[in-house]
Amino acid sequence: MKKMMKTERDSDSPWFVLYTKPQKELFVYSLLTDRKKLTAYLPEVLQQYRGQVRMRPLFPRYVFVQLNLDQVVASAVHHTPGAIRLVSFEGKPLPLRPGVLAAIREEVERLNAAGGLPTQKFSEGDLVRLRTGPLAGMEAVFVKRLGAEERAIVLLRFLGRENQVEIDLSEIETTQKRRRGTRGRGRKIHYEE
Repeated sequence: MKKMMKTERDSDSPWFVLYTKPQKELFVYSLLTDRKKLTAYLPEVLQQYRGQVRMRPLFPRYVFVQLNLDQVVASAVHHTPGAIRLVSFEGKPLPLRPGVLAAIREEVERLNAAGGLPTQKFSEGDLVRLRTGPLAGMEAVFVKRLGAEERAIVLLRFLGRENQVEIDLSEIETTQKRRRGTRGRGRKIHYEE
């Protein structure tokens, strides 16, 4: 279950991003909401982790906290056990733009309703097949995933040339791993087919 805000008492205050120590997001979230009585949000999504599907932070090492810096000193948040600092620019805590947190909440709900983050792992150089669209069935080479988004770049041979195409991860599937061409130091591998 995703961690939601505890109260709406400071609904006009801006939201900030708090950077935490590794794997301390839930601990920091609990301290902020229970002990310090601050409004905080820890977005969690279903993820495959060590062979099990669990709720895990969508943004590892980050917790969102709503603060009125006229009433709460930033150092009080920095000194929370497990916390490192508020994300800042030129030494001043940087608030999120209005609407960003609402968009994150919507995306978390969408991801969890769809069963969580995709579990299919793609590596650079994997052969993939397009599953949908006008080019369905064509093979491509996986180039890279685009950040935390559900998109990737693939190398598609089309009309006699190779093109880099941006595509949704849900539109591709693995066909087979690309075989190694050498044993190292330039010694070729000869496969029998």
